[in-house]
Amino acid sequence: MSLWNHDALDHEAPADLDPARSHGPPYPRFAMKNSFTILIAALITAALLSHMFLYQVRYDQVAVRTTFDKADEGSVVSTPGLKWRLPWPVNKVTHYSTRLQLLDDKIEELQTADGKSVIVRTYLTWRIKNPLEFYVTLKDPAEASRQLSSRLREIRGIISRYRLDELVNLDRDKLKLATIEEEARQALAESLVQSGYGLEVETVGISKIVLPEATTEKIFETMIKTRERLAENALQEGQAQASAIRSEAKSSRDRILAFAERRAQAIRSQGDREASKEYESFAKNEEFAIFLRKVEALKKMLDHNTTFVLSADSLGILDWFNRDPGQADPPGSPPGSPARPTARGTGR
Repeated sequence: MSLWNHDALDHEAPADLDPARSHGPPYPRFAMKNSFTILIAALITAALLSHMFLYQVRYDQVAVRTTFDKADEGSVVSTPGLKWRLPWPVNKVTHYSTRLQLLDDKIEELQTADGKSVIVRTYLTWRIKNPLEFYVTLKDPAEASRQLSSRLREIRGIISRYRLDELVNLDRDKLKLATIEEEARQALAESLVQSGYGLEVETVGISKIVLPEATTEKIFETMIKTRERLAENALQEGQAQASAIRSEAKSSRDRILAFAERRAQAIRSQGDREASKEYESFAKNEEFAIFLRKVEALKKMLDHNTTFVLSADSLGILDWFNRDPGQADPPGSPPGSPARPTARGTGR
């Protein structure tokens, strides 16, 4: 039979729950948890205070800091960095971008000055020039885009003042796109100055020009007629040039023939004069003239080392080879020629 000590069992505590019997400093885990919680709370508090009392302006931004929703010249902050402010609702900060922004408008069909239809798409680039005026009038960049788009459609009427060939042409000198864009930019800039939106338009341009099907067919017909007219003009010009060339050639031919005829007539006249002089000389001694003609004929026949065989009796010029001494001169021999010895045979 065992005896139980109920007092000892009821009052004795475990060693790990008795602070006097545990080893090391009291409550180390609770102290570490409290330090970490305090650190986190301090960081969150610092972040909240920074968000409430500080704001940042980037290099490509401008800020408008209002006091109870009222803005003046001193409200515009353009220098980058961290800036101080009072918490809302005392101060409110609105940031705007100073970069160049693009507005690409939708496609719209227009009529040109010559009655042609064209589909045009325009664009413009703009930026905020006066942040204070922009904040007072528009406040929102989306509202600025809507206002600019509306005004851009209004100035598209400038395109209708020009013909189609001034919008679309293979010859760059005939295009007027640069003039149209400059007129549109100036008109839009004047409109924005009068409105006081604080906006500045850098460029206004035409990004796309599309021709409707009906306009394309008319252009093709016009191009065909133009090419036919150019071909006809070229043909007429060629015919005119050919006629001029033929006329000039005929005139040159007539001049050359007339000159040649005059020259030939002068040569014939000179030849007739010289022949008449020779005929007068030959008339004084016909036999001697005949003898000279035969000698000239022999010179021409015997030129270029020509060799031929003839009978001496067949040439009258050789009759003097066959005559006897004291016989009269043969016909055609020069008068007073000396007697020749008699020779018979063939000559080479």
